[in-house]
Amino acid sequence: MKGAPEARPSDASTPRPSTEQNAASQLVVLTVCLSIIALALVLKPQGSQLQIGQVTLPGLCVLRQTTGIPCPGCGLTRSVVSAVHGNWKASRTFHRLGPVVLVFVLLQVLYRLAWLAVPPFRTNFGRVGRILDLALFPLMVLMFINWIPTLLEAFGWM
Repeated sequence: MKGAPEARPSDASTPRPSTEQNAASQLVVLTVCLSIIALALVLKPQGSQLQIGQVTLPGLCVLRQTTGIPCPGCGLTRSVVSAVHGNWKASRTFHRLGPVVLVFVLLQVLYRLAWLAVPPFRTNFGRVGRILDLALFPLMVLMFINWIPTLLEAFGWM
């Protein structure tokens, strides 16, 4: 029929993940974020290298090792490790966004803990979670924007 309104499915018919599925995904993200922080605490910055105990770790950037060109995340691990150890100046030297990434990870931990620990407030925390999830996209864009001066330096144009 012409002019008849389209039938829209109600929110009740839209399948939603169960609380158990949602709790499992929250727990996965929490575990990853806590692992990042724990690893940053275990690693020690030693000049431009990282150490675990007395063992110096090799650089892991495949792009840099094969082409000599740094990737958008080059130095990010050293930056986060330095920030966790309180050396903010070194953190910003290794990667300009390292402290921002560390704050993002800490906010993820706080949100996931709150969501898991206080079930009555999950609907209120849901909005914060969506904001944190969406914040990942601008953070990735910033990583690529940050890469521009790094590339210019690598090619000797700056």
